[in-house]
Amino acid sequence: MPTPAPQTYEVDFEPIGKRVKVLPHTTLLETAQQAGLALSSACGGVGNCGQCRIAVLEGQVSSPTLDEEYILTEAELLNGERLACSTQVQSHVKVHVPKGSLVTEQRLQLGGEAGALTPDPLIQTYQLEAPPPTLHDPRSDLERITAVLTELQSEANLVAEPAVIRQIAPLARRYNWRLTVYLHGAEIVGLAPPESTAVGLAVDLGTTKIAASLVDLATGAELAVTGALNPQIGYGEDVISRLTYAHRNPEGASLLALKVRETLDDLLGQLTAQAGVSRIQVADICIVGNTAMTHLLMELPIQQLALAPYVAATNAAIDLKARDLGLTTAPGAYVHVLPCIGGFVGADHVAMILASGLDQTERTTLGIDIGTNTEIVLARPGQLRLTAASCASGPAFEGAHISDGMRAASGAIEAVSLTGAGLTLKTVDNAPPVGLCGSGIIDGVAELRRWKLINERGRFDRQNERVRSGRHGAEFLLVPGSQSGSGRDVTLTQNDINEIQLAKGAIRAGLEVLLDATGTPPEEVQEVIIAGAFGSFLKVHSALDMGLLPRLPHARYRQVGNAAVVGARWALLSRQVRERARQIASRTNYLELTTYPKFNRHFALGMLFPPLDENGKNTAG
Repeated sequence: MPTPAPQTYEVDFEPIGKRVKVLPHTTLLETAQQAGLALSSACGGVGNCGQCRIAVLEGQVSSPTLDEEYILTEAELLNGERLACSTQVQSHVKVHVPKGSLVTEQRLQLGGEAGALTPDPLIQTYQLEAPPPTLHDPRSDLERITAVLTELQSEANLVAEPAVIRQIAPLARRYNWRLTVYLHGAEIVGLAPPESTAVGLAVDLGTTKIAASLVDLATGAELAVTGALNPQIGYGEDVISRLTYAHRNPEGASLLALKVRETLDDLLGQLTAQAGVSRIQVADICIVGNTAMTHLLMELPIQQLALAPYVAATNAAIDLKARDLGLTTAPGAYVHVLPCIGGFVGADHVAMILASGLDQTERTTLGIDIGTNTEIVLARPGQLRLTAASCASGPAFEGAHISDGMRAASGAIEAVSLTGAGLTLKTVDNAPPVGLCGSGIIDGVAELRRWKLINERGRFDRQNERVRSGRHGAEFLLVPGSQSGSGRDVTLTQNDINEIQLAKGAIRAGLEVLLDATGTPPEEVQEVIIAGAFGSFLKVHSALDMGLLPRLPHARYRQVGNAAVVGARWALLSRQVRERARQIASRTNYLELTTYPKFNRHFALGMLFPPLDENGKNTAG
């Protein structure tokens, strides 16, 4: 007797009109993922970020959890609002997905400051004309090509994989044996029609955002640039959430790899179309990212990254075939992934050091890339080695764990100014405000401190008329629901301040420990380089006033944009830069902050807000 098919229920997501069948007790977040809908889920589906809000319109679902009862009001629950990650399907269900719960397009920082570089790519391009075969000259197609190439360059014993050999016959006969050939050392990695340029792809694979640049390998010119959200966001906002997802689910790591590979290939298609070149002209690729992102991309073991002492499977640079990552390029093209420094100081930090010239500086310089995981490096002139550290600052600056936090998408509050006359806000796209992105959060907290609405310990002054009581304690109203884009009040709550203090404390502790452990007086620091997407839009004076960054008396603060993608582009264009990257990784000391005896004290002090003068200015370092 055949085994009956398991019962399934249909879930209808509206107003998208997407329907999918799932087994009983599947959560609505898992159902959305199966349906290809990217719901925001900063916590990776454990029920504490509140971003995956939906409304159940019809059907039976599981009862609200304690997390839902804490995050959602009684009225919201009565209206059918739920958290998708905490709600299990128990019948056919119709769900409304509000726009604010979907992962939306956000402003992406795609470039950074770039100095001059003389291209010296690994790919050598040759224009050749080979004699066609005859009865008197019946050499194979490959022999015919390699014979001409051997005359043009010094490499002997040239090789090509079957995927490349398959290109020869149709191209050679179509173009009468006039061809463009791309060489990687002694290996032919691709062929193209005559007079075709070789192009390369540089990628900064961020935890939240991906930035990609298409480059002419001969001239170094940037032909096109684009970006996208990292599709893994739907499975966890931060690195640890994604590592946990991959560990919890048997096929989790493969799924995360597939999602990001598909996005990379899609971005490559967009770039080649913009530049008017063919994919077969893409002869080389360089990718940087933090250690977890590159490990997930290449499906390297990741269990050990999530557990102390947080070691990588390998810190060395890796070369692999682009096709092994599902990228459609020249058939033999390679992907080069820059080396890592430590478990949480990855190839993107090496790329930032490259682009900022920190390995060659003649000044005492701090380099900071603020994000979910903040990396800091200290360079001192005359010293062979750099020192780097990693701070688990969390995703608060990306809007996660903030009651009305969001990424830098349309309607995100990105600037806040509080005066005696009232409040002035600036939003992305000048759209009606719906939440706060990272720069708005920093501005808002800095303003609250300047006006002494919060004290040095981050507690609201409940006596101030601008502070009100909310569901979970004191809060400051930024936008009433009648003026917001969501119909809900936008606030900064006591819990939000606490989250920012944790992130701020981690970063300040990292900076203080790095200076302390290397015996570097604060007065010696001459420059502070602030890199990354968040650092590009951050108001430095707000970061200084609220104590996120220290006031170093002789330092110049410089924002350099997405230096990681610039470093990836340089490594794509120059074999000397790749050697520099290897040297940076090998001569950088990784400082594990939590093993430093004074770390806890620095962390506790770093959570405090600085004292103020009568004008509301930070009077401390």
